[in-house]
Amino acid sequence: MSPQTQEYSRFHWLIWFLIFFSGWSCQSINSLLSRDPKSEIPASVLFLKSPRKMSSTFFKDGSSHYRCIQWEPGKSSGYAEKIEFSFIAYDTNFSNQINAEFGNDIVESYKLIWNRKVGKFQRDKLEKKIVFVYKESFFKEVKANTIEVLLENQIAYKENKFVIDEMEVFELSGDTGNLLEEGNRSEIGGENRWSHNLGSNQFFTSSSTYTKINNQTIVTEHTSTNYDYHQLSYEWNETEPDKLFFKPIYKENNLQLFFVPPYTNGLTTKTKEPFGYKRMGDFLLKEEMK
Repeated sequence: MSPQTQEYSRFHWLIWFLIFFSGWSCQSINSLLSRDPKSEIPASVLFLKSPRKMSSTFFKDGSSHYRCIQWEPGKSSGYAEKIEFSFIAYDTNFSNQINAEFGNDIVESYKLIWNRKVGKFQRDKLEKKIVFVYKESFFKEVKANTIEVLLENQIAYKENKFVIDEMEVFELSGDTGNLLEEGNRSEIGGENRWSHNLGSNQFFTSSSTYTKINNQTIVTEHTSTNYDYHQLSYEWNETEPDKLFFKPIYKENNLQLFFVPPYTNGLTTKTKEPFGYKRMGDFLLKEEMK
């Protein structure tokens, strides 16, 4: 990414930010929660193509970190929700060894780390760009020795709420959404921005530029190629208004676990879960017959 391109990108998305934050002060997130949930327009979902896998030394195959972004359908701006969660199944030998040394159930078999962020989006259809700004975060962590009890705890436990200031910029093309820019801002840490330039061939490699800004002044800028670029590519799904949308998450023996994006599936009158599936909050369980 050339210096001129970086400067243009920074100025371009600064304009977007000014539009967002000037409008944001006029209303709170709570007003967004009263949205009409009965739109019949197909909803959009961005779902990470390559979930980050956990180390096989401590966790079973299938333990991964997922990201999912949803927004109001048929609009150029409105409500948006992002969910990041880690589904963790501990390796049996590892958990048995820890529990034997330190006492039973120090490490339970399964853990779910959940972080839901809410905010607004602005879409420019001509440039195929969409900007997300998140203002609130809801976090919780549950664990259990069975997947079913884990999901029961996920339903029962309340989320802890935090105020945040984060942004993401995606480019939508075909059935893919690529993350071009991400950042956060706080009174103590200032503004931190990562701009990603995806290389198109062997002569133009992918690179990322980190920029730190304090009091509207750039204090640090560094470009590197050391980034997991698989984490920038998302599936862009258009859901069917009358059909439940879900994604496979984990399989163990005869049990399968699926994630049901809550906002997308709450926009329309959906069919119930398929026969043989059990709905538990934002997840589905399917137990195969032996």
